[in-house]
Amino acid sequence: MGVRTYRGQIVCDVRWPDGSRTIRVFAKRTAAKNLRDRIKGSIADGSWRALQEKLRLRDRDDESFCLMEYSQIYIDEYAKPRNKKRAWERKKVSLKALNTVLGKLKLQEITHARLHKYVQKRKLAGVSNGTINRDLTTLKHLLKYATESGVIQFNPVESLKKLYEEEKERPRFTDQQIQAVLDKIRPDSRPLFTFIRETGCRREEALSLQHWQIQLDSRLVVFSENTKSKKLRYVPLTEEAVEAVTALPKLPGCPYVFYSQKTKTRWAECRKPWHEARKEANVPDLQVKDLRRHYAIKLAERGADMHDIQQVLGHSSVQITEKHYAHFSPTHSAKKVLHVLEGGKAVERSA
Repeated sequence: MGVRTYRGQIVCDVRWPDGSRTIRVFAKRTAAKNLRDRIKGSIADGSWRALQEKLRLRDRDDESFCLMEYSQIYIDEYAKPRNKKRAWERKKVSLKALNTVLGKLKLQEITHARLHKYVQKRKLAGVSNGTINRDLTTLKHLLKYATESGVIQFNPVESLKKLYEEEKERPRFTDQQIQAVLDKIRPDSRPLFTFIRETGCRREEALSLQHWQIQLDSRLVVFSENTKSKKLRYVPLTEEAVEAVTALPKLPGCPYVFYSQKTKTRWAECRKPWHEARKEANVPDLQVKDLRRHYAIKLAERGADMHDIQQVLGHSSVQITEKHYAHFSPTHSAKKVLHVLEGGKAVERSA
């Protein structure tokens, strides 16, 4: 019983309290262990009958499994345990749209041709390419999960290409404009936004920042929880960042660095002070995410390696970093090349 290898295959074999067994073959041992642990957890808390029924549905012949049925299984078994609430709720929105057109199809019947018709219908309804791409990405991942779980033999739309999305560049804000907004923010919330500017972190990473994450001796902050990539990363603390994290006194029983004076706990969103400040500073288009963008651009223009920028920003790859930030200073690369060329001429003349 449990997870074992049988004739070269990874098998999860678990017995239920009513004496029945669930036997499932997996491509990866981790997936088998996850199912074993879910079953044991449901038995412990008494909810095992509901899970048993879900697994019984999954054990049916693949020929009778339609997208609408598997969508809920995918959300419950994969998306909810692994994604943040906002992310899996967005997947539910995509699956709802997909099921309206494709929900009754068996998983193996979802072909490129049928998806092209789905795209056509969405386009005629005025849906943007970006939204359609999110729908297709969700579907492809659902089918990938079904393949890895042994529900279907292969992903029928694995090679489907996304639609073209025209990138709209955000305006680049100056140091003076950003500082003008920070100066207008009321004192109790100013340290929060100063910290975001000085570390390039995301809003939620700053809102949920706890004292144990701050390492003043080594001038570092460690982000390990509530990160988008769910990866550990260290970011250096500038003088202004240190001032920001030490601006508010520690509250007994409150682990958060930044907190509301009224609720005595972390800010939920802290949007109102920001909106009021940018309006008063006459920079109405400045968004909090522009502080992160400004941080990355400054690093690039001051000579930081793109891989180092990727690490401190927490991107999954350097390509993501280059895609979002490299184009913001189109003359910077030209100036660097000119500097190298002029420097080379000076060396030749001295020789």
